[in-house]
Amino acid sequence: MAELNEQKRRIIGLYNLVATGYDKPAVRFFRLGADHLVKFAGIKAGQSVLDIATGTGAAAIAAAHEVGVNGSVVGIDLARDMLRQAERNVNAAGLTNVDVREGDAEQLPFEDGTFDAVICASAIYFLPDMTAGLREWKRVVKPGGVVAFSGYGDSAFQPLAEKFLDRIRDYDETLLPGERPFPWQRMTGIAQHREILKDAGLENIAVESVQLGYHLQSADEWWDIVWNTGFRTPVGKLPVEELPEFRREHTNEVNSLAKDPGIWLDCLTTFAKGTRAR
Repeated sequence: MAELNEQKRRIIGLYNLVATGYDKPAVRFFRLGADHLVKFAGIKAGQSVLDIATGTGAAAIAAAHEVGVNGSVVGIDLARDMLRQAERNVNAAGLTNVDVREGDAEQLPFEDGTFDAVICASAIYFLPDMTAGLREWKRVVKPGGVVAFSGYGDSAFQPLAEKFLDRIRDYDETLLPGERPFPWQRMTGIAQHREILKDAGLENIAVESVQLGYHLQSADEWWDIVWNTGFRTPVGKLPVEELPEFRREHTNEVNSLAKDPGIWLDCLTTFAKGTRAR
């Protein structure tokens, strides 16, 4: 594998850090999105599937159930602690048709036309050049094979995310007003998803947005999301002695949003796919 650049090392560091909490119940939007992505991609029995940025294996496991014993799934990721958690999850599910291994989404270690489908749940936006990444993913699918991925819509995690940013700006003056610091905010529109699929040379393009949101029972569940996802990045920059006060102030703000039956977590998720020409 080629030497990793600084951006990738930062991403790996973050996801190794959050791996043990990535499957907490409050963070189930990852699993919900992964399950829907597999259905949206049309994964079928007997197929071979590559799951890019597999994380703790949610999409890989969902795909493995669809392909069955005559199919196979390979999940790749650069964060080794995430892969360890994925292995535990695969074993707990009793699956023998899933292989998780270290791999780079931009430089796939597979021959052309290896897979029937390539999927990527909630991670394409980490690639500096998303179109180039899609071309690489297209390379490893068979003619007629599908490439499918997911991201988030503009309303996702709002208003909680904006309250989080407003509060963190009180502690971190380098975060500018109006700045959209999270990678998933790079691509939130349906038109953007269509455009990069077209630019990557994929055909039969389809894009849909689905609301996968749910109610949190308390602000402590929102904190589980902050602490075990990409929201951890700006929090991790705070001095240790300031963290308890930040958490108290922010969770009080979030609790003020509570209504029956709880605190709404908007998870507007966009799913996009295209096929390689035959």
